[in-house]
Amino acid sequence: MSPFRQIYGRVFSARPGGRAASPRRGAISGPSPSAGNRAAGDPGWVNPFLSAHVPVLWQALIQVFPRQVVYWIDGDPAQTMMLTIVWKEGAEDETVSPGRYSHVLVWDADLPRPPSLQDVISSDGVEYDVVRIDAYATGCSTLVLQDRSEAI
Repeated sequence: MSPFRQIYGRVFSARPGGRAASPRRGAISGPSPSAGNRAAGDPGWVNPFLSAHVPVLWQALIQVFPRQVVYWIDGDPAQTMMLTIVWKEGAEDETVSPGRYSHVLVWDADLPRPPSLQDVISSDGVEYDVVRIDAYATGCSTLVLQDRSEAI
C-alpha cells in the first residue's frame, strides 16, 4: 500500500454502513508533530538532517566560492582578522552584489564571538557595515552588509 494511501486512505474510502472515522485516532503514527525531535530525546533546536548536512554544504561552498575579507570585530580597525566567507551574488535586495547592500554567509565558529551589528567587513578596499544578521542554529549566519561609501 502506498504511503499516501496509508495516511489518507480513510478520507477516500467509503465506510460500510456510514460509520465515521474514530476522532480519537490520528492518521499519522509516531510522535505528535508538536513533540518533534524532543520525543526522541534530542534537544528541541536540533534538526538531525540540518546538523549533519549543513557543515558538509558549507565545506562544499567554501571550496568552490571562497572569498577572503578583513573582518573588524566591533567595527574597530585594530581588531581585525582574515575571514573566509561566501559572498551571495545577486541577492534579493539588488540584482548584483556587491552593491549598496550585499549578503554574505559566515561560519560562526570562524569568529571569536557570534556576528554583531557593530562589525564591519572590508573587501577590495570597500568597507561594509553589518546591518542585519540572520543566525541559524546550525552554526552559520547570513549577514546583510551596507556599503559605507554609498551611505546616504
